[in-house]
Amino acid sequence: MRKIVFHMQTTLDNRIANAAGEFWEPFPWGEEETAYITGQFARADTWALGRTAYETIVPWWDRVARGENPGDGPLTAADHGFARRQRAMAKVVFSRTLRSTPERLVVGGDLVAELTALKREDGGDVILSCGPDTLAPLAAAPGLIDEYLFAVTPAVLSSGPRMFDGLTAGLGLELADTRVFDGGAIVARYRVVSPL
Repeated sequence: MRKIVFHMQTTLDNRIANAAGEFWEPFPWGEEETAYITGQFARADTWALGRTAYETIVPWWDRVARGENPGDGPLTAADHGFARRQRAMAKVVFSRTLRSTPERLVVGGDLVAELTALKREDGGDVILSCGPDTLAPLAAAPGLIDEYLFAVTPAVLSSGPRMFDGLTAGLGLELADTRVFDGGAIVARYRVVSPL
C-alpha cells in the first residue's frame, strides 16, 4: 500500500499564506532547500492537490520545466530539478469546477474515499497539498494520511489561513526526519502514530 504524505510550506505559527492568499516575505528558500524537497518528492509518483494549490503551484513549475522563467530572479539548477520532478508526477486535483485533462485527473465528492482508493493502488508515495478546508476532514480520517512533511520558514503572520484550521480530531506524530538550513528554514517529516 502506498503512503500519503501531506506537504506544505508554513510559517512558525502554521500559516500557509498571508491574508491576501500569497506567500510572505522574507521567504528564505534557496537552492539547498529546493534540492532537499526534490529528494523528498522523489519517493512519490503522484501529487494530489486542492484546486487552489494546483492553480498556484503547478503552472509556475510547469513553465520552469519548459525552460521559461516565470519569476523575477534567476533560476537555479535545483529549481530545474524540482520542475522536472514535479512535471513527471501524475496530478490529482480536488475540484468541483475543473475538468480532467491528459495532465490531471480531477476528483470531487468524497475525497476520503478517493484518496483511500488511490492509496491502495500500486506505486510510489502520494504527496498531498491542500488548504485547511480540505485538509481537516482528510487529517481526521483514521489511517488516511501517513506522514506530514512541513517546510517551516522563520516568519510569523498576524493573519491568513492556518494549516490545521477546522481540524476536528487531534493527531499524535513522531519525528522521522529533520533538516535545518542556514537561511533559517526547517524541513521536518513526521509519521502519524495515533489519533488523540
